Amino acid sequence: MIDNVVSRCPTNALSLNDDDTLAVNNQDCVRCMHCLNVMPKAMSPGDDKGVTILIGGKRTLKIGDLMGTVVVPFKKLETEEDWEELVELAEEIIDFWAENALEHERCGEMIERIGLVNFLEGIDVDVDPNMIAEPRQSSYVRMDGWDDEAEKWFERQAEA
Repeated sequence: MIDNVVSRCPTNALSLNDDDTLAVNNQDCVRCMHCLNVMPKAMSPGDDKGVTILIGGKRTLKIGDLMGTVVVPFKKLETEEDWEELVELAEEIIDFWAENALEHERCGEMIERIGLVNFLEGIDVDVDPNMIAEPRQSSYVRMDGWDDEAEKWFERQAEA
């Protein structure tokens, strides 16, 4: 079972130690939750409570279920201010969609049409390497200017 979990980790963030314990490299983990789904009693998600915001998912009969794009990988919801920020973000997204979507166009279709980076700039959300379109896939981030964006992200993390 552990070989199945370790070998299926999309970023190889899991490894086995010599004493058969599981090592998790948090820096490489994209939080796809595959390991937690396969071994729910062996691993716990942690004590942090909050939300992950996905936008653009839908259910269709012809294509099948489509998962939304992760726009906010994790946001703590501990105080009233955190809740207010969440509501403000939702209002910002709805306003952006109302202004930029075509007639009868869903939010996910609009993001596909204009591009994720343009959408994130429109709602004033910084690019994060943990933003993914599908679990167990590469990040959904443009690669031109990647080094500059990565540097900015690491600076923001250091400040926090």
